[in-house]
Amino acid sequence: MICYNSKIRTLENKVKDLETKESEVRESVDKAKNNAQEIRPCVEVWLQNVDKIKKEAAEIVKGATNSEMQCLFLRCPNLKTRYSLGRKATEKTAEVANLLDKGFQNVAEPKQLVQIPYQNPGDFGAVETRISIKNEIMDALKDKDVRIIGICGMGGVGKTTMAKEVAKEAKADRLFEEFAWADISGDPKVTKIQDELAERLGLNIKDITTENVRAGRLRERLGGDRSKSILVILDDVWDDTIWKTIGVPSTMDDKGLKILLTSRNKDVCKRMKAQRIFDVNILNEKESWELFKEKAEISDDLPNVMKDTAEKIAKECDGLPLALVIVGRALSKKPEHAWKNALEELRNSSGANINGVHKSVYSSIELSYNYLESNEAKSLLLQCSLFREGTNIAIEDIVRHAYGLELFKNTTTLITTRNKINTIVDDLKSCYLLLSAKDKDRVRLHDVVRDVCLQIASKENMSKYTGLKEWPKHDNNESYSAISVTSYELNQLPSGLEYPDLEFLLVHCNRQSMDVSKEFFANMKELRVLDFTAMGIQIPSSIQLLTNLRTLCLDFCTLNTENSTFGNLKMLEVLSFRGSALDHFPEDIAELSNLRLLDLRLKNRSSYCPLPPGILLQLKKLEELYLGVVEIRDDELEQRGYIIKEISSLTGLNTFQISTNDSQFLLQILRVLCIEKLERFHIELTDLEYAHENILEYYYFGRRLHIRGITYESMLSQPAINSLMRRTDHLSIEMNMNDDDDLSQNDVDDLSQEVMEGKNMLDEDGFEYLNGNHPIGAFDGLQEINLNGIPKMKHLFNGVIKPPSLHNLMFLTIKGCPSLKSLFSESVALGMVNLQSLYISNCETLEEIVSMDMEQNEITEMLEFPKLQEITLEDLRNFKSFRCGSNKTVGVLNPLFKQVTLPNLELLKICGLGCTVTIFSPSMANSLVALEDLWVEDCEAIEEIIGRQEEDNTSNIEIVEEGTTSRIVFPKLRYLELLDLDRFRLLSSQNYKFELPSLEYLNIQDCPMMTKLCPRRLLSAPKLDKVWINYESMDISNFLDFEDVREPQIC
Repeated sequence: MICYNSKIRTLENKVKDLETKESEVRESVDKAKNNAQEIRPCVEVWLQNVDKIKKEAAEIVKGATNSEMQCLFLRCPNLKTRYSLGRKATEKTAEVANLLDKGFQNVAEPKQLVQIPYQNPGDFGAVETRISIKNEIMDALKDKDVRIIGICGMGGVGKTTMAKEVAKEAKADRLFEEFAWADISGDPKVTKIQDELAERLGLNIKDITTENVRAGRLRERLGGDRSKSILVILDDVWDDTIWKTIGVPSTMDDKGLKILLTSRNKDVCKRMKAQRIFDVNILNEKESWELFKEKAEISDDLPNVMKDTAEKIAKECDGLPLALVIVGRALSKKPEHAWKNALEELRNSSGANINGVHKSVYSSIELSYNYLESNEAKSLLLQCSLFREGTNIAIEDIVRHAYGLELFKNTTTLITTRNKINTIVDDLKSCYLLLSAKDKDRVRLHDVVRDVCLQIASKENMSKYTGLKEWPKHDNNESYSAISVTSYELNQLPSGLEYPDLEFLLVHCNRQSMDVSKEFFANMKELRVLDFTAMGIQIPSSIQLLTNLRTLCLDFCTLNTENSTFGNLKMLEVLSFRGSALDHFPEDIAELSNLRLLDLRLKNRSSYCPLPPGILLQLKKLEELYLGVVEIRDDELEQRGYIIKEISSLTGLNTFQISTNDSQFLLQILRVLCIEKLERFHIELTDLEYAHENILEYYYFGRRLHIRGITYESMLSQPAINSLMRRTDHLSIEMNMNDDDDLSQNDVDDLSQEVMEGKNMLDEDGFEYLNGNHPIGAFDGLQEINLNGIPKMKHLFNGVIKPPSLHNLMFLTIKGCPSLKSLFSESVALGMVNLQSLYISNCETLEEIVSMDMEQNEITEMLEFPKLQEITLEDLRNFKSFRCGSNKTVGVLNPLFKQVTLPNLELLKICGLGCTVTIFSPSMANSLVALEDLWVEDCEAIEEIIGRQEEDNTSNIEIVEEGTTSRIVFPKLRYLELLDLDRFRLLSSQNYKFELPSLEYLNIQDCPMMTKLCPRRLLSAPKLDKVWINYESMDISNFLDFEDVREPQIC
């Protein structure tokens, strides 16, 4: 009895000690994150294990309080239960002690430098005149006395491209520890610029709404740590005071901070006290011709007559890269008469007076616009120019606007309109009139292209206004067809406006309260598209006069809809409240019988506004329904019934979105939906907090299924879920059986037995949809799989799955699946030709990624993953090899990667592996021609990176030998990190010469057995620049005794 109580108390005390240490570690982690550092994987795994073990210990302690039984009138101890609890307490105390013994010298490492923003197509930075300027700018960046550098030149000359080339080279040379880039533009949005800088600096200011406070936080972040070197790049600056407004501190007081800015106006650079200003001038005649020739795809055997015309056209572009690129693409593969006509148009163009834009640039963009093959493409491009300057334009916004304007013939549905727009967008990108954005569902306009398009649009009575304090003064006789107003100072929408021909109105104001006149819409009766974004308003009664309105977007607004008159908009087909807060649900929406799209993805739970009965029942023409987060409260259970009934009546739906925490409700909806008709879906079963936080993450989506937690006994085996899984392109299933949820233990056991135990998550013995009867091509659209916390899953895929299934899979992530043995067989792996990222974490029993097919006895051929770029393997204590091989290899210590080639692997991160002694064979190592980053951490058995060459090697990669020394070459390896490796001694104990021509960064921490990198002087690393290393355990001079290495910086 005494021993039992002692064991429980010991456990409680140990847990308290663990909580104290956890608090310290989490505090260090928070500080590291604030400093934009990358948390070490072993730390994240340790914190996960702490959470888990605390819950398990709490269960033991809780069990101790209940370990008594009634004995007549007394409480008597249950000896059997106490014995069991005492034993568990002892075991758990040992586990807690192991976690306490784990020490972290550093919880984080410096994060790899942030990627420079997307490089424009048509790169023209590699010509001779540009190289010389770039080299001068690089010298200025290296000059300790130069703090501010300006790049000047007219629009379209290549300032932004030059800045990106400079940033790219500065990053490669590791001139700065951190980089931050922001696009400023002539109409700067301060909060957007602050967000861009903060994101790239790892600073969280999203919850701060006051610009001055945000600026102060940025100023502190950029200037607070004087030991850090930071380069801030401000692109397209028009106002010399903007940097102080957004929060960039004075560089005079901070020797670690440098600013690189671009501007069309040299005076701006001077007023910002730039110490060095570089002019980016036009290209010379030879450079111009070479660039034009490349973009126009002119062959050397072009007839002399056409070549003469082409050379004259190139001269008309006046050496301006943007003009040369755009005209070249517009004329590519065009017949001779088109070239001659283009030359005449360029010669006769009057151009336009746009500040900082050369006449030839205007003429070239106008020519490219005129050469677009359809009026539809022209209209779409002009529509794009009406969006806020500097923004990444959501293609979904274009779709909703274009549908309301009926820009395209023969597109009678939103799906066909969306397909048409994506096709045109691709064409405009190929002409460089539109550019790709970071997100694939968005596009952007070069600032000069936008300016020219606005000039063209003005000829067609389309106007755009920015920075206004009051509504623009118009001649009421002017016949405007489109107006776009972006202003953060405008606070009133007046009455008395006369716009009899206006079809498109976009107002983006970012005002919490906007005073809208009741008669604002009185004289806009031809209006077809109305888009109010980011404002607090009461919709005026005059909106009911817009009888021709087809698209109404009230996104990110705070709306007073108590006296709604939406029901009078009988022609309305698109209605969106995305990101908005409603004080009342406008029930007269039920009268919009022509509605085809309804977007109810509201802001968050603070705007809880349940869907009233009868709304959907009347909307028979709906094609796209975005329900947002559907929260069924205890006092509103009848809501579940009528929503299901009304959705069942929407037979024309091809797009459906819902996020809910009610599994039975979701299953009932899926049963009444015609799932096979859905072209697009985003369906989430998740907790409400997560749902509200992420509801706006995916504006556009393809086919997404996300299940977080399972609250229904056989959820994953339901036919409706099976059907969605077959057709999804993004699959995410997350379970957490450690949390208290709605499942009883019997439910867990039944679910595990029925669905997973002895079976597979997605194999033919598991779910019904992969039992051999699934349609041909099932999973052929699957692009991403994310599985987390599935306790009994033993395999991901098992058996034979024939191509084209899985051939589009790009991202595979699996975490916390303790029963997992292998992922898939060789025959399945052969179909994964597009796999790009593999992330496996915290799977205790996982032994291999690829298993042999049942009929195989041994591995006979190399297996290739041609596009795999990133592999992360974390906390896999029983993991043996990526591909283990036959039973003949039992007892043989195989390298981590055996009989597999990864020609495009760039990042390999290994942490917490328990059985691996070596990582690569020599032949495998020499095949990693793209590897840039190798991170090995907390692998208790690893002794070296490169082992012996396997005797039965079937690789066709040859090991280069020089005399008696074999050569191992990692041509692109830049980062090598070896952390917390108790047995690690050398890169290799064999007689290999290592050539690391690109290695710049070497980090070695807590490797007590290591005294040098390799035997003798058998390592070449000519670019090694920074070395992080433990001084206590090794002789630095001996450690860095390489051949062909410059003096690195020891950190």
